Amino acid sequence: MMTDINKIALVTGANRGIGLETCRQLAKLGITVILSSRDSTKGKQATRQLEKEGLKVVFHQLDITDEHSIKQIESFVHKQYGRLDTFQR
Repeated sequence: MMTDINKIALVTGANRGIGLETCRQLAKLGITVILSSRDSTKGKQATRQLEKEGLKVVFHQLDITDEHSIKQIESFVHKQYGRLDTFQR
């Protein structure tokens, strides 16, 4: 079921558990999901897993305790999408 095809969501800590499932469910709704995690290797693995399921998910590294990391993802979102519709952590 695709309902929110133009929406952009950022999910932090999303390489496993509730964060990963949140990404899955949002992507199933047609939302473009930015999956983020501190560990790039684990985040990229989780992204590939969801992509294999046919879901539109993009990975970006993010450590919410690091101001530089926050600024990097803010710049990425602004340049790639121009906005963020929802944020889950």
